[in-house]
Amino acid sequence: MTPRRGDETCHTRGAVAAGHEQTARAAQDVLEAGGTAFDAIIAAMWTACVAEPVLASLGGGGFLMARPAGKTPRLYDFFVETPLAKRPGESLEFESCIARFAGGVTQEFHGGYGAVATPGMVAGLFAVHGDLCHLPMADLAQSACKLARDGVVIDDFQNYVMNIVTPLLGFCEETRAIYGAKGDLQQAECDGTGTGTGTAFRVANAGDLHVQSQLAATIEELAKSGAGSFYQGDIAQTLIAACRDNGGYITGDDLASYRVLVRDPLLVSGRNGRFVLNPPPASGGVLAGFGLKLARDLELGDFGDARHLDAISEILRTTSVVRGEYGAAPSILGDEFCEGYRSLIGDRPLTQNGTTHISVVDQFGNLAAATLSNGSTSGRMIPGRGVLLNNMLGEADLSPDGFHTWPCGVRMTSMMTPALYLAQDGTAVALGSGGSNRIRSTMMQVLLNLDVFGMSLEDAIAAPRMHFDDGLLSIEPGFDLAILDQLRLNEQHRWQESDMFFGGVHAAALNAKGDKLVAAGDSRRNGHHFIVP
Repeated sequence: MTPRRGDETCHTRGAVAAGHEQTARAAQDVLEAGGTAFDAIIAAMWTACVAEPVLASLGGGGFLMARPAGKTPRLYDFFVETPLAKRPGESLEFESCIARFAGGVTQEFHGGYGAVATPGMVAGLFAVHGDLCHLPMADLAQSACKLARDGVVIDDFQNYVMNIVTPLLGFCEETRAIYGAKGDLQQAECDGTGTGTGTAFRVANAGDLHVQSQLAATIEELAKSGAGSFYQGDIAQTLIAACRDNGGYITGDDLASYRVLVRDPLLVSGRNGRFVLNPPPASGGVLAGFGLKLARDLELGDFGDARHLDAISEILRTTSVVRGEYGAAPSILGDEFCEGYRSLIGDRPLTQNGTTHISVVDQFGNLAAATLSNGSTSGRMIPGRGVLLNNMLGEADLSPDGFHTWPCGVRMTSMMTPALYLAQDGTAVALGSGGSNRIRSTMMQVLLNLDVFGMSLEDAIAAPRMHFDDGLLSIEPGFDLAILDQLRLNEQHRWQESDMFFGGVHAAALNAKGDKLVAAGDSRRNGHHFIVP
């Protein structure tokens, strides 16, 4: 890593939290080489695409919330976009597959080139780098290149994630060769019924060395030549041909027209600070903000008591109802709208109810929070390039009106909510979570733990959570069972252990003086953190 000035490395004090040790380590290395939080998070984003391949990819997208020291926060939107034109359904490669989580929970996804939306990840890396970074991109991509070329050891969590989407990772010969267990001659395909025929296919085992030489070459090329290769050059032409010949939507016009958008964040006041959230067209920030506004003037009691559990479960239920009726329109954050729903909760008698994140802060007061996703992966790659493609057009959560009914050429919505919490005492927190549809409830609860209950960063993340969807309240262990028995929401699924289903918040913070750094990674999603003192 090249130091920022002179021949001596002038390290930057900072904190980082992420969903993989190597992802966090890449950011740590950049801080130690004198980079800022923004340099560090770019290095971590490159590395996540190598070390966390199901959750992050150059073929996916995401968001980055940035607060440059002394400046106003801004949101970089490099999420995926719907194609500019459609093609007949019968010509698409679009296959149903079932992902299986712990606890018997299943979720339907779709794979194939017909599920791939226009990727934004590469554009996002270079847009943020051009605006906010100091170190050369080749330096920031160095850890990712080395890790892809030499191999990364698959840990238990990545093996678990891979097993959830086994039918998608076994979708075609190229993915089977890269993600399959060593020495196996395997075949696995989705059969269109959602069950998959891939019982013979096994993903790589925990402890295996996962080498991705094609991806290493791609990262090296991009770091040297810029994003143009991905959107207009050789990589683009390979992707365009693969989609044209194999039932995908993406054309040269889709790639050439893609732009990173910089947005003003949503600002929501809490009791003891401000929440800085992902704005529309992303839905997660609006929905989390709605819940936070409802909670602001409700009596929440003490964490875990009857008042708290009843109020939070009802807020989660109400947010789910509002999402179903109004979507994530910013109007739901209006004071009058919120008050109407708050009264329904507060006036009722109390009864006795494929995503990763990176956060980095530094001594200068720079804050960076990036949430990345590849969906559940399409099971297809850019041929010969090692880039696993997203399946956002095949995610039911992102297609509420049905598949292939999306408007053309628009940024897709997302539940991803990279955020900042700016406390009245000057403490600043960068945080976010993976977790698909559960992100809104995860973020709301962790932010309330900080703002209302005054928890430490570690305790706010470790505390048990709930989630409401489709009439069912899912509950992590750790709450008082006698109180749970008396909640108004009777339809409950009580999990026996914590799980990635409930998200995974990785956060970093610094105090007003910048002399106290804190970071915490969520064990639910393999959290790792480092402090550079």
